[in-house]
Amino acid sequence: MLIAATMKKNDLAGNVKLGLAEKEMGWKHMIMLSVAGLTLPIAIPFIQFGLIYKIWDEYAEEVDKDSCSNSCWDTVFKGGYERGAGIYKHIYFNATLQTFLIWSLTVVHVIVLYESIKYLITLALKSQLRYRMVLVFLSSVYPHYYSWWSYFNYFNDDFYSQFSHQLLFTITELASTLMVLYLANSNIKAGPVQLLFIITIAASHIFVSCWDQFINNVLLREGYLHQVLRDIGFMLPDIIHILLPVQELMLYGRKRGINAAYLISNKMAISVLVYIAIFWLILIFM
Repeated sequence: MLIAATMKKNDLAGNVKLGLAEKEMGWKHMIMLSVAGLTLPIAIPFIQFGLIYKIWDEYAEEVDKDSCSNSCWDTVFKGGYERGAGIYKHIYFNATLQTFLIWSLTVVHVIVLYESIKYLITLALKSQLRYRMVLVFLSSVYPHYYSWWSYFNYFNDDFYSQFSHQLLFTITELASTLMVLYLANSNIKAGPVQLLFIITIAASHIFVSCWDQFINNVLLREGYLHQVLRDIGFMLPDIIHILLPVQELMLYGRKRGINAAYLISNKMAISVLVYIAIFWLILIFM
């Protein structure tokens, strides 16, 4: 009886230690996910303004912090402490609807990117990650960042002539990325319909890009450096959104002993062509 009581006591102590260890691992896991989720949102603006934009340093204007002022600043965010043009600030902002929209859009983009990274890392820790989809997701970061930056400038400059075009690209990119994140879970079947969804959107972007600017700016070397970098930054992710899903489709076929080409029905192929044509026509008449 004494032996049984001792064993029960030891088991209880072991369970307590195991619980504490799991709790400690839970905290470490949460911290790791949070740090990883924050890394990319913090790194992106550093890469843009701290590295890439340094290419155009020779065109930058010198700023005299002692004598500069901003007569377009409403000074609302300084309350009663400052009036008039104001002295030098690293950031000026006016209390307007456009500023609210810029702030809201920024918060949404940062949170979505943060949660997406956390979701992918969680799948990896559970050994449930489809790694091709991770590469596809990472390639989509630049197009989404460009969308945010475009909206930032549209609202900031009150320039909206290209707003509808950008919105159409944003909607389709978002739909594609949601499917990519959905298929990042290896427990979810990556079938022909889902993969073709991603491929079709990427193909439509490539077609429109070649028709619009890519050939002239990049292949014919008629674009400025920032235009060339922008167009390449769009084209490479779209190519990746085709190549890696096609590889997944081939893998899906091999597991079932079917040639990947036979997984795509005539109806599905026609649907792809119709979608690309409609997407192109919408952009023309917008």
